[in-house]
Amino acid sequence: MSNNDNVQNRFDQSVSGTTPKINPDEQRKYLGTFRERVSLGIQIKDLSDNYAIECLLKEFNDNSDYQLILNGNVDHSLLSPFIKNASQNNIKFTIKNDSFYKNENDDYGAIYAAKSAINVNPINYKEKYPKQDINTKNKENPKNNSFFNKILKFFK
Repeated sequence: MSNNDNVQNRFDQSVSGTTPKINPDEQRKYLGTFRERVSLGIQIKDLSDNYAIECLLKEFNDNSDYQLILNGNVDHSLLSPFIKNASQNNIKFTIKNDSFYKNENDDYGAIYAAKSAINVNPINYKEKYPKQDINTKNKENPKNNSFFNKILKFFK
């Protein structure tokens, strides 16, 4: 009997024009796409961060065939820099404003995704492109680690 129920469910879905979604919670979280397709994600709380836009521009340069997906349930003043930069760089973008896309601070406001699986990890811009501390840059300066400077430090 369960086989007849399955056939009836499929028939009902095809008559009504609806098809079941695969991983609907994952698609809701990543603005209609799958996690495996996401290259970069920016949470709503970070949309006003200029560094997030810099990271997205780097992604635009590295992967110009991907698509930018924006959460339309967010204030449009936060989305306008993303729309402007996508347009200037000839990047396809979509604004999703269905009611099931959440607009809490930890939800995603912008997703940069491929058409197929790319399995990038991490996707959060802060983790993928960490800001380097100025002090660590000075320590890594080759002038400070030259052979001559090492000898001078030895005699001090």
